[in-house]
Amino acid sequence: MADVSEVLMSVLSTIRVPRPGDRVHKDECAFSFANPEAEGGLYVCMNSFLGFGAQYVERHHNKTGQRAYLHINRTRKEQKDEDTHSDSPKKTPTRLAIGVEGGFDVEQEQYEDEVKVVLFPDKQEVTLEDLASMPDVVRERVSLSMAGLMSADSVCHTVQVQHWDGEVRQESRHASELSQLDNGAKIPPSGWKCELCGLEENLWMNLSDGKVLCGRRYFDGSGGNNHALLHFQQTGYPLAVKLGTITPDGADVYSYEEDDMVMDSKLPEHLAHFGIDMMTMEKVF
Repeated sequence: MADVSEVLMSVLSTIRVPRPGDRVHKDECAFSFANPEAEGGLYVCMNSFLGFGAQYVERHHNKTGQRAYLHINRTRKEQKDEDTHSDSPKKTPTRLAIGVEGGFDVEQEQYEDEVKVVLFPDKQEVTLEDLASMPDVVRERVSLSMAGLMSADSVCHTVQVQHWDGEVRQESRHASELSQLDNGAKIPPSGWKCELCGLEENLWMNLSDGKVLCGRRYFDGSGGNNHALLHFQQTGYPLAVKLGTITPDGADVYSYEEDDMVMDSKLPEHLAHFGIDMMTMEKVF
């Protein structure tokens, strides 16, 4: 069996540090109801940030070749009597929301997490203490990834907060029966430009014909040149996806006809029509 530090060095390029906007699935398995409190804990892929229960993680490893996973084992702490009968004053909420600044506080149960990196297929374990004796480049990348994963808001928490804060997007009425032209258009994974003005930012791809066009012009003159909106007005094609926001978990989709950001439950299929593999895309900042 190879030395664990050598294994980490060999897979270092597959270990990512979460960035703002990355969706971290550390509360529940992608294929079951397993969570960090379940027997065997939860394994979080350190590249895609998807979570897997003990019975599914090897399947993911075998399919993708990913070797580094953050293993989270969570146990509940017993609450002390003084904590449950605290007389400390509670803040008065200033907005109708839960779990966000100014909203209603949520009673938090106390947990203790045991966290380590597990390297497949040999299931070699690496703790923070083990990292201390490893090369600087390994120690820095792995410890930053571990810290970033543990401090990031989980997808479940983010969705719950959005739900109570009234920010959940609705399924577009156009998504299920969206007409897509067989025009041979194939969109590259990067290097986009507005087809009319050459702008390289604030770009939207129409999901009916694959046209890549710039977004709306803002009041201060920045943004785009309204070419995506004008295209809708000329064609009636209602849905567009913002390029640079596509990840395996979704993307920003706008409905011009509904005049709102929306959900598209068939987004992977709609993107694949134009040659975009949603599972390999990353958010661009």
